Order: sequence, then structure tokens, then C-alpha cells
Amino acid sequence: MKYSIITFLLILSSILVYPQEKTIPDTINMERLLERIEKLEAATGEKKQEDELARLLEEADMLSGKEKKEEVDLSKKFYSGVRQQQGLNPNLSVLGDFFGAVSSAHDDNTTEPGERKHGSNGLFMRSLEMSFVAPLDPYARGKAFLDITEERVSIEEAYMEILNLPLNMSVKGGVFFPEFGLLNRHHTHALPQFDRPRVCVNYFGLDGFNGMGAAASFLLPKILFSDASSFDFSVININDNLSYSSDKSVNLAYVGHWKNYYDISTSSYFEYVLSAVAGRNDDMSETNTYVGSLGLHYKWQPPGTSKYKSFDWKTELYYGFNETPFGIVRSKGFYSLVHRKLNSRIWVGGRIGYSEMPYDNDQYEWDYSVNFDFWQSEFVIYRIQYQYNSRNIAYLPEVAGPYPSNHTLVFQFSWAIGPHKHEAY
Repeated sequence: MKYSIITFLLILSSILVYPQEKTIPDTINMERLLERIEKLEAATGEKKQEDELARLLEEADMLSGKEKKEEVDLSKKFYSGVRQQQGLNPNLSVLGDFFGAVSSAHDDNTTEPGERKHGSNGLFMRSLEMSFVAPLDPYARGKAFLDITEERVSIEEAYMEILNLPLNMSVKGGVFFPEFGLLNRHHTHALPQFDRPRVCVNYFGLDGFNGMGAAASFLLPKILFSDASSFDFSVININDNLSYSSDKSVNLAYVGHWKNYYDISTSSYFEYVLSAVAGRNDDMSETNTYVGSLGLHYKWQPPGTSKYKSFDWKTELYYGFNETPFGIVRSKGFYSLVHRKLNSRIWVGGRIGYSEMPYDNDQYEWDYSVNFDFWQSEFVIYRIQYQYNSRNIAYLPEVAGPYPSNHTLVFQFSWAIGPHKHEAY
């Protein structure tokens, strides 16, 4: 009986123990399976991230290569030979200057174009100017201006200028208008009135005086409390058929020009110039002509509104010393002109002047003029000018007969193609 109980207990305990031993391994296997699943999922996620990152890097490399290719293409196009050749071309301009005039006088000495007059009682092409301007290199620039009229084609200016030399100096050589007075450097189409004052015309002609030669310009230390001072010296070959005439191929004239500049305020300045020119007037008698001038210039142009209003006043005094076989002729003259901008398109101006004839100071003339300008744009200008010349002139050396007084009404229209417009030159 005792052994029967022990045997029963052993069988019962084995039955109870067997399921427990069977359950534990299953639980362990399940946990390991879950861990593997989690590891696989994690590995799959990392693989997807790596693949996505690789794809993005590949796209970035492709875009970067494309941008580099485009940059290379653009640079090649920009620096092509065609572009370089165009960059060497000068700035080209064409300027037309036309007018019609009606005069109270009807004699040929007044109405026909000549050394001292543009003509009247008709329609005229005063000038067709062609301009070529370009830098030659970092140290020099070149300029050329051709003057075309109905009778001829001439070189108005053609010179090379070297800049920024030692001693604050620049030099130029070729054909040019030297610095003299306030208006000699102005081309005719850029004058504040239709024509030059009569004192300038009687000494040097309708367009001022120019010639083949060389010039040096110096920026000086400030002199006489000025804000800037400069001096120009020119030597040119001149033959203007007026004050300086010669039958020789070389007739040198020497020109000096000193300028002092003063700032009055932020909107105005004043300057004065002293000029002199000396040269041979007759090779046979070896006589000379000396002309000096004192010019005063005031300009008011308020900042911010300079497009709509300004005031410009110029006055110049001339004195001539003319040697002749019969003695010395001393002559004098002056002009004073104003030019007022009323708005962006309308200017008004006026001038008064007096001139004794350089060859005979007993003969003289007064000139009075008023003008009204309409600027359609900076490229197109229309001008109406009334002028009265009161003359006491019995003869002119270049024509026969008297030179009478007259009233003249002029209608001028000028246009410009290109960057060289109707500004003061």
C-alpha cells in the first residue's frame, strides 16, 4: 500500500511537471522570433533610408553637373570672339544741324554763307557731324569728328589724348580746338544760342579756331583761394583767313589758358579764365596778331531739380593787338549772354555784344539776340532766335562792298543719333 501511494504521487508529479517544461521553450522561442522580426524591420528601414539617401545624392550630383555645364556654356558664349570685336568698336554718333532764316537785308554779303555769316533768306544744312569716340587702352583715348556740309567734308577734330601722367598732366595731339575763352571748345551745334557772339566771329570765324598740333593740360595747386586751378598750353598750325592767315604750310600759333574755379554753394559755382593766343598774320611782312580774353562764368543748378531749372551766365572781354605794315591796330569787344531753363523742355536766352574789327578799329558792330528753345528730348531740339546787328562796317577783307545792319529771324532744328548729343563739348 505504501509503495502504491508513492507510485501514484510520482506519476501525478510527472504529469504536472511535463506541461511546464514544454511551455517554457515555446515562450523563449516566441520572444526570439519577435526580436528577429524587430531586427529585420529595423534593418529594412535602414536599407530604405540608405537607398533614399543614395537616390538624393545621385540627383544632387546630376543637378550639380548640369549647372556646371550651363556655366561653361555661358562663359564660352560671353567671351566669344564676336563679343570681343564688338567691344572694340567706338561710340558712333551722327548729328544734324539745319536752319531756315529770314533777313531784312537782301544783299549777298548778308544772305550768302561766308567766313562771318551762316546765311539767310533760305533753308540751309549748316552741318552734318559724324563722331567716333573710344578708349584706346587704359591710358589713352581717341576722338574724331567729321564735319560734312553741302560744299565740303572736313576734319573738325581728330586727336589722341593720354591721361593721368605725372605732375597731374594730360597731353593730346592731332587736330583739335584749343582751350581759349569760354566758347572755343564748343562745337557749333552745342552753343547756347544759334551762333557765336560777333566778337568771337570777327576774330576767329563762325566755328572758332582749330588746327593740327599738340597740347598739355596741368591741374595746378589751388591758387587765389580757388577750389581748383588748371593751365592749358597748345601749339597748333592755324590758317583761319581772318586774324591768322598764311600762304605757308606751317603757321604756328601759341595758346595759353588759365582757369580758376570756385564753389559758391551746393547749387552754384563761379569761374574765370584768362586766355591768350599769338601767331603770324602775314608771312610777307612777318607781322603778328595777339588776342587776349578774360572770361567770367556763373552757373546755378540746384541739386535734385537740375532737370527742371538752371541759370547760366557768361561774359567775356576781348582785346586784340594786330601788327600791320602800316602800324598797329588795337581792337576790343565783349559779349554777355544768359541761358535760363524754365522746365525740363523749355529754355530762354539772350545776348548782347560789341566788336571792333581787328583790322580797323574805326569799324564796329553791335549784336542783340533773344532765343526760345524747345527740347523735345535730349536728342531733338527746336530753336527760334531773333537777332539784330547794328553795323558800322564799310568793307570786309574777304568780300567787296559794305556789310549793312539787318534784322534776322532764325528757326533751327537739330537732332542726334548716338551718345554724343547736344551737350557742351
